[in-house]
Formats: sequence, structure tokens, C-alpha cells
Amino acid sequence: MLLQQDLTASEFTLFTEILWKLGTEKGTPELRQNILADIATLLRADFASSYIWDAKNNLSKQAILWKLDQKVIREYDRIWQHADPITSTLRQRQKPTFVNEIITLADLKKTTYFNEFLQPYGLYHGLNVYFVRNGIDVGDFRIWRASDAVMFNAREKRILNILEPYICNALPIDLATRYLLTPREQEIVILVSKGLSDKEVANLLEIGFTTVRTHLKHAMQKIGCNNRTEMALLIHPSYHP
Repeated sequence: MLLQQDLTASEFTLFTEILWKLGTEKGTPELRQNILADIATLLRADFASSYIWDAKNNLSKQAILWKLDQKVIREYDRIWQHADPITSTLRQRQKPTFVNEIITLADLKKTTYFNEFLQPYGLYHGLNVYFVRNGIDVGDFRIWRASDAVMFNAREKRILNILEPYICNALPIDLATRYLLTPREQEIVILVSKGLSDKEVANLLEIGFTTVRTHLKHAMQKIGCNNRTEMALLIHPSYHP
């Protein structure tokens, strides 16, 4: 539970705004972008990034940055994620974890990864959380403080532990990447999973009813669902038919 001293009045307002966004923007592609700055601010961070872990290829993709130069994405994607000694282990925890819980700062400082990537960008004290729903990665938050800042402590963990289940349930599944859905198949799957009938989807997208059924059939085969209820539960765990 959050303690009274964990949040100032303005931080409590921000905390409630985050919960509001998680409810009203649930499942939208922009949600991760829209809450990253709020989360980082609430945790009193200096920098933050967010990726989606591709477990099949062991890669971090679809980067979003806060207070970091876009060069970070280019360097990380091209070079450093292939020599990253912390991300894979942090992901396995699937709960808020300090970087120094898996590798001491002294040992991290001995790595090329720290000296040529983290340190030049000011990434010193780290706190990460990876969101996995039904075995599917839906995103992560990699939160950092600068070298002259105090280390993260139990306060930040308490905040993330409370928010984690809400964030995990609200972030959308990247259907196109994971299941190789076409843009149209993904569009139809999302609408059907929200409870729209095939006829309503056809009218909304201005396509034929049989076209909707064909796309939906192909998509369900790719996803491995036997019916639309299974599919809706996979995409939206709180779904109730």
C-alpha cells in the first residue's frame, strides 16, 4: 500500500490521472506513449524509455523516450541491445526491479555497456518493470536517474507495484508483430474483441460482411483461438461476454 508520505498533493493528482488514462485509453496504441512521462515524473526520474520485448527474437522494439536524445534509439537498436547484460534478466522478473538487484553498480561499471552507452547518456541508477500478459510482452518501463541523484528506493517500488496490474491489463497486444496479422486483420480483431458484431464492423469499416468474416477467420487461425470469446479474453483480460 502507498503510505501518506509517498506522494505530495500534486503527485497524488498525477497518480489519479495515470489511473484515469489507463481506464479511458485502455488498449489504444498511444497509451504507452501517453503515460511514460507521467510515470517517470511520479517516480522522480531524470530519464525514461519504453520498449516492447520481442521474446521470439530476443530483441527490444518500438522504443519511446523521455528526456533522452533520439540517438539512444539508434545506438541501442543497432549496437547495444546485442551487448546488454541487464535487460533479459530484468524481464524474467516481471516485477519492478532495481538494476543493482541483478548486478552491482561496481560490476556494471566494469562493462563496456555502461562505459560506452549508459554513462555517456547519464543513465546511472535504474528501475525497470516488464509487463507480460498471458505470456505475451506488452511493454516495459526503463526508468533512470542521473549519477548525481539519489538511488531509487522502496517508495518507487511501492508505486510501480500498485500500478503494475493496471498497466499490464491496459497496454495493447502488438498483434501484427506477434501473429503476423495484416493491418486489416488487426483492425477487425480489435473491433470484434471490443464487442462489435461482424455486421457492425462491416458498417464501420465500409467493407462487406463476408470480407469481415474471412479476415476474422484468418486472424483467429493465426492467433490460435477457437472462438471470439477466447480472442477477446486474450486481448482484453477483463472482457466479460
